[in-house]
Amino acid sequence: MHPRLPKDNSVPAKTRRAPLALAIAVISSIAASAQAEVPAPYNVAAGQTALVTVRITTTNSSGSQFSEDSMVVPVTGIGSFGLQPGSRPFTFAEMKAGSTLNFGGGRLDFQLLCGVFGCVPVTVDLSTTTVTLVANVGAAIIGSGRADFGSSWNLRGTYTTTTPFSSSPGTLDTTSVAPFGTTFTFDNTGFIGTQLTIGSIEGDLDPSSFPAGTTAKIRTSVTFGNTFIQGPYYLGPPPSCGAGEPCNTPHAASGCANAACCALVCSIDPPCCTNSWDSLCVNIAVEQCGLTPENDHCNAARPLGFGRYPFTTLNTDTDGPPLISECADPGNGNYTNDVWFRVVPPVSGGLAVSTCNHAGFDTNVVIYGSCGGVPLACNDNDSVCNGGTSRLIVPCIAGELYLIRVGGKGVSGSGEIDIALGDPAPVADGLAVQWPVSQGGNGHWYATYALGGTKTFDEAKAAAIAVGGYPATLTSAAENEFARTRATPTLLGGNTAFGLIQATGAAEPAGGWGWWNNEPLVYSNWNPGEPNNVGGENWGVVYPNGKWNDDRDAFGNVLVEFNSDPNLGTATWALSEGGNGKTYSAVLLPTRVTWQQAKDYATSVGAQLVSMETQAEREWIFKRFAAFLNMWTLNGYTCGPWVGLSRTTGNWVWESGEPVTDSPWLPGEPNLTGDYACFYGGNGGPAAGLDDTFEGNARRALILEFPAPPCLGDIDGDNIVGGADLGSMLGSWGACTTSPCPADLNNDGIVGGSDLGLLLGQWGACP
Repeated sequence: MHPRLPKDNSVPAKTRRAPLALAIAVISSIAASAQAEVPAPYNVAAGQTALVTVRITTTNSSGSQFSEDSMVVPVTGIGSFGLQPGSRPFTFAEMKAGSTLNFGGGRLDFQLLCGVFGCVPVTVDLSTTTVTLVANVGAAIIGSGRADFGSSWNLRGTYTTTTPFSSSPGTLDTTSVAPFGTTFTFDNTGFIGTQLTIGSIEGDLDPSSFPAGTTAKIRTSVTFGNTFIQGPYYLGPPPSCGAGEPCNTPHAASGCANAACCALVCSIDPPCCTNSWDSLCVNIAVEQCGLTPENDHCNAARPLGFGRYPFTTLNTDTDGPPLISECADPGNGNYTNDVWFRVVPPVSGGLAVSTCNHAGFDTNVVIYGSCGGVPLACNDNDSVCNGGTSRLIVPCIAGELYLIRVGGKGVSGSGEIDIALGDPAPVADGLAVQWPVSQGGNGHWYATYALGGTKTFDEAKAAAIAVGGYPATLTSAAENEFARTRATPTLLGGNTAFGLIQATGAAEPAGGWGWWNNEPLVYSNWNPGEPNNVGGENWGVVYPNGKWNDDRDAFGNVLVEFNSDPNLGTATWALSEGGNGKTYSAVLLPTRVTWQQAKDYATSVGAQLVSMETQAEREWIFKRFAAFLNMWTLNGYTCGPWVGLSRTTGNWVWESGEPVTDSPWLPGEPNLTGDYACFYGGNGGPAAGLDDTFEGNARRALILEFPAPPCLGDIDGDNIVGGADLGSMLGSWGACTTSPCPADLNNDGIVGGSDLGLLLGQWGACP
């Protein structure tokens, strides 16, 4: 009858043609009434065409002009009648609101406002044009089977007005009275409607699409020719109604157990009672009968294979765990009305899940390995998807279970979910990533580094050099693309600097640009219209999309390049730097972990989550580890790695057992959102301050602290640095002759003045 999703969903969605949008006629009620109305859904028969004629009339101070164009185009549509009395011969038909006609393909071209300077072209795109019945309307069926309805229709579509100076898109949305008629022919189970007629639909076009002082009216006429509609009618519930499985669950058999709901659904979508009760039938049942879909809760997740499936979140509650910061929309953290699906991939690789451009509400998609578990992946408001819809790819293993949670943000709705194979993006496992020679790269390493506030280019360059690199020089499209995808620049906290600068006194705006280290500028990737030197912009910035811009000498981040592996993961805060001699490590785990799981991991490797009892230690940890953006989720919350601070019995205590004496918090924190701490940045980008959050707010990044080395200078192991240790050192003076060399406190192979200074600095009882 009307277009339906294919039953065979074995083909991955990315290779399938997108199904036609289904315009479902909304039937207010088909319950038995005093008139015993008989439901009769219909569709425009396949392969039908119509002649569409459009006239546009413009009026301004010079008078009125019109232009007209026609085209034969395919026509589709669906709707529903209510027939009376309760059996043949039917003498009255009510046409239901929401009945539609869709015109596909082709453009109509018009020349308007013609004068000495030519005409204004207007193009109407018929492929977007839809006519929808506004309200129920009834008509008597006379002896010949003819019924003429005095109906009002809404016409929607798009058009474009072009002038010598601009091209202005417009939206067509007009409602007018346009009588509709058809001649019915009935048999024992169905009907056809021939001799279709519809009056002209007239309305106003958007005046902003035309020159000032001009109004424009549109009149659309349709000549159907031999086009006809067809459909069944139901004198009672279809035979499959009132038996079988629940109406809110997809199943292979036709019909469902609730006879009244089943009859209602089948009047809208007859194949639900002739083929199978699929996901689309469930959607209609949920909407029309007030049911809750069976996959409202995780423990009843609906099994899916590869393909695209209708779904709805109408009438559902919210049963999943709170969203982690990485998955939440910073503008609207609510996540409500979720439904669940279960997928067991037959092959390993990447599991691609999408509502992108095929859901009617703002979706958020999260994938778990178990009910109540830690998210494996999530996406909200993908940049290439319209209407806040989502898409993501998670690495998957053949035969393992993956649970997909789809919800809205304070809203519910319907759409389609697409399950396919995909290629997951590489996941960083360190603070910097390498561009391998084996992949056409230069073997260098790259990272974006937060400067912790607004800094000049010289300060950004110094920060890059301090961690062993330099401001990146992107000398090819391939290198630029690698940096964009694997060491993505950010705008959070300020622009991202890289090695592009403009020579002092060079011709503006495009003269004198080059790399800070005098490498030749053989490649550029300027944003359109850049450089433009608005306000003295003599330094380059690189955007998250890889485009370049000239800007002022103020940056929040720097893209760093390393010629070789910088070995950033582990470092010791040396005594010579004013440190404590302890060793720390930044860890990026392959999966997200809760705070407790992070603590357990630290214990398993002989460490603890980092305790930063002083401001100096916290700032060193930030600059040495936490400033690298691979340690953060940059979605507006800017949530960073776990640290070893938690609250028990109302007090915040470091993992070392020390209480908090030097406030490590960002302004406004802690704010009672949880009992566990992580680095945080808010909208200002990564910062050397902490946030309190809930234990399950999982993330991949954490920072470890390893036990302090033995008491430095206590050579004889009596927990006192004193005369005996000094004597041992003086007795070992010079180049080490043994390994280990206990008196070589700085591990340089020589017992000398530096070691003596360290020993005297630790004089007394060991802490």
